[in-house]
Amino acid sequence: MTPLAKKILWRAIQIILTILIFYFLGGQLVNNWATVKTHEWQINYVYIVLAVLLVLAAFFLFSSVWKLIILSLNKNVGYIKSFKIAYLSNLGRYIPGKIWQMFGMIYLAKKEGITEEESITSFGLSQLFSIPSGLLAGLVLLGVQPGGFARYADVPFFNVGVVAVGVSMLLLSLAVVFLPKLTEKMLNGFYRLLRRKPVTLTLNKSLAGAIYGGYFLSWCLYGFSFWVFLKGITTENVLVFPMAGAFIIAYQIGYLALFAPGGVGPREAMMTIMLAPYFGTAVATAIALASRLWLIGAEAASALISLKIK
Repeated sequence: MTPLAKKILWRAIQIILTILIFYFLGGQLVNNWATVKTHEWQINYVYIVLAVLLVLAAFFLFSSVWKLIILSLNKNVGYIKSFKIAYLSNLGRYIPGKIWQMFGMIYLAKKEGITEEESITSFGLSQLFSIPSGLLAGLVLLGVQPGGFARYADVPFFNVGVVAVGVSMLLLSLAVVFLPKLTEKMLNGFYRLLRRKPVTLTLNKSLAGAIYGGYFLSWCLYGFSFWVFLKGITTENVLVFPMAGAFIIAYQIGYLALFAPGGVGPREAMMTIMLAPYFGTAVATAIALASRLWLIGAEAASALISLKIK
């Protein structure tokens, strides 16, 4: 099969899978519209605006952690410029291929004296720290609520998945913080995929711990913003920890779905699964779709702010 044929096949698979997911979600809404319509919805602009501001605060914290990664490469970028680089390049997630975010970062970081190799290294390190800390934060927040995991007793393989993901993410978390040489090997595995020369890291354990802790706190704040968003659209009493955890897990699943630009489809499907025990499937679907609009607005705001930064 030629490279062009492979590209066309992969794009077709992306489109078909995304259509199937939204067909299912749309079916849930249409078939249960009476339930959705009678739910206790509201539009509380104070909470919704506050949720957007909290997302922007989380974004700033995420970009500040990326600044620490750049510092570990013996380069320094200001907090404001770090935000600009992170959240203009972040728009590349919505382009099929999952690599455009990295290319955007390379282009913008180069203007601040950061080489292409350093940008790629920072991107790889950010994934190694952000993904396990995010998934672990989501599981911890779910587990903090008494009976949090028991809510999903009817979801097939949920308990097995929690144990598998929890243990693997804990081990990966310990590795990136306490075993820098193993982190270097994992990063160079990423480099081999890009057909680039291996790198040598100078990341010490204290800085690695600060980076990991920063990402963990960033994810918690991001999840908290979703809970505030829920307060803005429903009068139902919502629990902060399980809602924050559900959001983080859904976001990560969407990010890891390689076929879905911006996680569109898989994130909403996973959020529906995570919220269904609390709201029912139909209302959970409506919330998942509404949250996409909320985050698009927040990401657009972050991009506009970034464009204003000189």
